[in-house]
Amino acid sequence: LATWQPGQTRNVADDMMKLTLYIVAKTLFDADVSGQSDRVAEALEVLLHSVIEQSQIIIRLPDWIPTPARARKKWSIEALHRFTMDIIRERRASGEDKGDLLSMFLLARDEDGGSMSDVQVRDEALTIFLAGHETTANALTWTLYLLSQHPDVEARLHEEVDRVLAGRQPGLADVPQLAYTEQVLKESMRLYPPAWSFARQPLENVELGGYTIPARSTVIISSYVIHHDARFFPDPDRFDPERFAPHNEEQIHKYAYLPFGGGPRICIGNNFAMMEAKLILASIAQRYRLRLAPGHRVEPEPLVTMRPKYGMKMILEARPALSSATAPAFDSQASPVV
Repeated sequence: LATWQPGQTRNVADDMMKLTLYIVAKTLFDADVSGQSDRVAEALEVLLHSVIEQSQIIIRLPDWIPTPARARKKWSIEALHRFTMDIIRERRASGEDKGDLLSMFLLARDEDGGSMSDVQVRDEALTIFLAGHETTANALTWTLYLLSQHPDVEARLHEEVDRVLAGRQPGLADVPQLAYTEQVLKESMRLYPPAWSFARQPLENVELGGYTIPARSTVIISSYVIHHDARFFPDPDRFDPERFAPHNEEQIHKYAYLPFGGGPRICIGNNFAMMEAKLILASIAQRYRLRLAPGHRVEPEPLVTMRPKYGMKMILEARPALSSATAPAFDSQASPVV
């Protein structure tokens, strides 16, 4: 927010990607990656496109045949591996236990006293690192777009943020009070679920809708399709955060809303992601209104995640600053701030 200026036109999709990349790196690995965010973002985009391209190939060439697509994929994987290994080697060299996820990986021991290799740590860390920023960034981008198209919802969000925060920077203690902020995010993820599809495998043969699904076959579940089913969400294309007001949300079938998946394989980072998104959205709404840039084309691109295909160019409009003189006392040591 310190780099934003009123009147600017910014690609908030890029801004949110860099922000969540910084947050997940600092939170999980105590690493500042702000100087490498462009390289990581480029490598990730290449990899996401590569995964989708591979899934659409009917006749596969042998792995040893070089193609431009395989060269791009190899470059992206190597770039991400180098990025993660640099963080791991720096931590191993320091020998410091910072109490974060990376230290837990490095200090973990199996029943025989063995530790994880650098490659094992890299693979675990990279999975959580990439999943921990891409989806949250997309959720925030779509939310900012939807707010710009629905001024009544935006006004109610601003009212809550102003009332709860009274000009203060939001912190962990404010999260439970930002109820409507959470409703806005949930409804945004219903319309544009960042993880728009995911896979499951039945452990045994299953009869479903008159069809037999063999054990160990792959079943693709589309949260996007389910979220737009009028049986569960009347007028499904309408943006209505009231669907997730407490008295309404409890009526929603547990498997009709799946932004983080469902069952025992539900996303391990769902609570972290919601806390992070609420704090970021409140911070932005406190300072700015965002308006879609004239002529900017908005189109979902369903890669591994649901991205805006052409980014999201928006114009920043400053909101009047509130005084924090009447705000309750806030202990920044006890309650981390964004």
